[in-house]
Amino acid sequence: DEYFYSIKGEPLFSSHMLDLSEEPHEENIGICAKYLERMAKIDLILEMEIGITGGVEDGVDNSGVSNDKLYSTPEEVWQVY
Repeated sequence: DEYFYSIKGEPLFSSHMLDLSEEPHEENIGICAKYLERMAKIDLILEMEIGITGGVEDGVDNSGVSNDKLYSTPEEVWQVY
């Protein structure tokens, strides 16, 4: 966190994964943008999940989702960029 960085001059972790893929796409991007702005100041990488995973993960069952929804589209990537 910021306190650790202020003392050590480096982040405690090199990166953080934030999976908000169950949220609406615009909300996911908005929340992640706020985290990225904060994390960039302390040299911390943010990995955001913009697609969904197949099967069951963290109690979310996406096993019935069509295969074309399992991959991020170029349009979604541009929205994040």
